[in-house]
Order: sequence, then C-alpha cells, then structure tokens
Amino acid sequence: MMIDERRDIVERFLERCIAYSNASIERKEHRNDNLEDINKWKAYRDFMRITVKEIRAKELDTWLEDGPVSYEPGTEK
Repeated sequence: MMIDERRDIVERFLERCIAYSNASIERKEHRNDNLEDINKWKAYRDFMRITVKEIRAKELDTWLEDGPVSYEPGTEK
C-alpha cells in the first residue's frame, strides 16, 4: 500500500473519531453528564483534530511506513 493510501485511511478513521466524539459530547451535554467526562471527550476530540492536521501535513509519515519512526516534529520524511 502506498503512503498516500495509508494516509487517507488513517485520516478517514480519525475524522470518524472526531464525528463520534462530537456526537458523544452533544449527548452528554444534553443529559447534563459529569463535566469532567465531557471535558475528557473534548480533549480526545481536540487531540484527534491535531493529529489529522499532522497527517495532512505529512508530519507522521514515518508512523505509517515500515521502518524507523520519528518522534520529532517537523522531521524530514
């Protein structure tokens, strides 16, 4: 599988996680659930949004390939 295909699959998965998170947050707010739980879901959603941006910017390509992985932001691919 080519890197573009891998990137697309992961991005689609993360976008679905974000959509699910938004729906979950809305349900929890509607039910007046515990604010701490709602904030955990918001943090999860926000982290996924950041990750999608990094995937689109090709900053995490080494994570999608076989071989060494870079944990440094902005590292050349």
